[in-house]
Amino acid sequence: MAVRVRLFAALREAAGTDVVEMAPMPLAELLAALRARFGEPFCTRLEAASVLVDGDPAPRGAAIDLPDGAEVALLPPVSGGARRPAAP
Repeated sequence: MAVRVRLFAALREAAGTDVVEMAPMPLAELLAALRARFGEPFCTRLEAASVLVDGDPAPRGAAIDLPDGAEVALLPPVSGGARRPAAP
């Protein structure tokens, strides 16, 4: 098996794919490998992204080992929708 990395929105666009399979490794190493693989603008967008491991938020500095079968989701910040103009 492998670690499944799911990419959303701007990260998906920057990488050109929505799913990447990676070998099990610590989260910090996985993020570094993704940066090296996809370059800019992926790297810039990743800096502001939320990271979830198996559905739970993962603090950036946390030492998390990713075992076989783990799923990492990378979500860019959600921007607010456009406001409707006030009725005259």
